[in-house]
Amino acid sequence: MQDVRKCDGYRIAFQHAPVPMVSCDGATLRLLRANACARRLFGAGCAGQDGAGILSLYAAEHHARVRAALERTLRDGAATLHGVQPERHDGLPAHGDTRCLRIDGDEGGTAILLISHAAPDAEHALHEQLLRTQADLRHAQEIAHLGIWAADMRTGIVETTSPETFRIFHVREDGKPIRVDDLFQHIHPDDLPRVLDTVDRALHVPGARYDCEYRVMGAGDGDVRHVHSLADAAPGADGKPARIVGVIQDVTEVRRAQQEIRRLAFFDEITGLPNRASMQRHLAAAFDAGAQALPLAVLTVDLAHFRQINLALGHLNGDQLLRDVAQRIARLLGDNACLARTANAQFTALLQGAHARAAQQAADAIVKAFENTFLIAGVRYEIGAHVGIAMAPQHAGDPTGLLRNADVAVFQARQNGLSTMVYAPAADPYDPKRLALLGEFRHALGAGQIELYCQPKVAMATGAVIGAEALVRWRHPARGLVPPSEFIPLIESTELIHALTAHMLREAVRQSHAWRQAGMAVPIAVNLSTRNLNAGNIADHLQTLLADWGGSPDWIGLEITESSLIVDPGASIAQLNTLSQLGFQLFIDDFGTGYSSLNYLTMLPVDVIKIDHGFTTTMLTDKRAAAIVKATIDLAHDLGMAVVAEGTSSRGIWDALVGYGCDEAQGYYVAPPLPAREFANWMRNPGFRRP
Repeated sequence: MQDVRKCDGYRIAFQHAPVPMVSCDGATLRLLRANACARRLFGAGCAGQDGAGILSLYAAEHHARVRAALERTLRDGAATLHGVQPERHDGLPAHGDTRCLRIDGDEGGTAILLISHAAPDAEHALHEQLLRTQADLRHAQEIAHLGIWAADMRTGIVETTSPETFRIFHVREDGKPIRVDDLFQHIHPDDLPRVLDTVDRALHVPGARYDCEYRVMGAGDGDVRHVHSLADAAPGADGKPARIVGVIQDVTEVRRAQQEIRRLAFFDEITGLPNRASMQRHLAAAFDAGAQALPLAVLTVDLAHFRQINLALGHLNGDQLLRDVAQRIARLLGDNACLARTANAQFTALLQGAHARAAQQAADAIVKAFENTFLIAGVRYEIGAHVGIAMAPQHAGDPTGLLRNADVAVFQARQNGLSTMVYAPAADPYDPKRLALLGEFRHALGAGQIELYCQPKVAMATGAVIGAEALVRWRHPARGLVPPSEFIPLIESTELIHALTAHMLREAVRQSHAWRQAGMAVPIAVNLSTRNLNAGNIADHLQTLLADWGGSPDWIGLEITESSLIVDPGASIAQLNTLSQLGFQLFIDDFGTGYSSLNYLTMLPVDVIKIDHGFTTTMLTDKRAAAIVKATIDLAHDLGMAVVAEGTSSRGIWDALVGYGCDEAQGYYVAPPLPAREFANWMRNPGFRRP
């Protein structure tokens, strides 16, 4: 075997062989040396530094076979151990063969060289497993759009990369070295400075990680990819950061999904304008900017009769109309405003600074722009608009309040038939404090806070008190006496109006009974709302109530407003006929302020018309108001009805009414509303006498 040892390159081949090789002393079986592959697989101890023998490399159950093979090698020059390999120190199975060769003269004596080979089937299985692992890793990277990379920052060479990294950076795998600068050329110019700063921090700031999101430009196809890269700096031999090893992930689809979610969350699908949530964000930003952003103005534009057009022409044409409206308003306001669609047929504009000061002019211009018709499905349609205006800081100090007040203003503009309206706090029936009162009202009824007041009505010919109107007052424990104007409009739109009416009727009947016990036969007129009439049970309720107190219909009068007659004229007239037949005296309250009572006046069983105080108090200075008062008195008399003039607040008005032939007067000239418990004292006090 001397020839084997003396073969050219024996020692080099031994050290660099791709298979594990060890040698041992043939006499003592002590390990002599091991090549790099053996040390990697079987551990450093296989080099024999600790005096270990060859048998220490093998499992105990193989020692007998190994010893026999070594003896055979010394005798015959070679032997093979089938299915036996030294134990691997990495814990993997050691299946394969060991080839033994005798080497004469090595290390001054006879040595045995052991060459370990993996069994063909095991080697194939490991190779297949490696390929599968590589394929799975590549597939996983493709699914996650995740690439790996490593770069030597001293040479600028990208040492390691993956197919997904090539794809993200639009770089071809041609085997040529890739420089870091080659990759940087594909980064969006606006993002490159930030990427370079992040790399510099990772290299020079201890503990800083390369963590950056940026855009990668396509190779002339206009494609832009959003990527997120994470990496750590690895130190070189001198301890200084020399390499960066990391991953890069294509997050383009994630960003597009986020953009779509944002679009759906903050933009209107039909018009493409910002929506209400977006408008609130714009307003919040304006308020956050502080005093320099003030003043602010919010213009809320409501389309008139949009529902009818939507139903008549279909939603597709309705959507086109909304787009046309949005374009018209946007062109009118230009860059001076932030425009949003904030409800089905509602648009909102935010104006700032000098433009906010000209909010009224902008609102007028919007209304005027709607004077031109819109072409829908080949036909031109007239679309009206109402505009509500709210200003900051005058009307609100926060975004929600400003939007809310603009909504109130446009609602009131629509209710009053006006094109534009500026929010007026004093005229806001929906003030949150008033709504809080609404929540307290039912408790107030049971707690005795709702009081009956009575205002006298006198015959103008004699000055005699011929009746009283029941008026409600709320004595709040914290706020004192709450005016009816603050809570009646709220209650009238809820079912609480039935509870209030029942309370007032009960108190009026009780008070009438008390007065009659004291010798005062004064009827009390109680107001009924539209809801009371439409409920259909008011007559039964009154009969039951009067029966409980032993009363009759002449104790109670019933006042109704003109507006209550037009909600459901048929039902209202039927209820009034029933009440009249039962003997109740009926009044039309606030005559002249309604819409169509004259159409039904000849059909109504009404006994008395009450002229609204708005005409009475101005009749001395307004000839038109005086003419309406006189005409109303004449009309009522011609129809066989009596007339009560509300708002008789002075001697001059009294005298004028007497001249017109008015029958009864009610107002501060006669007496203010009095607590019911004080009414009897007022009757006995000769404070009022007909002049």
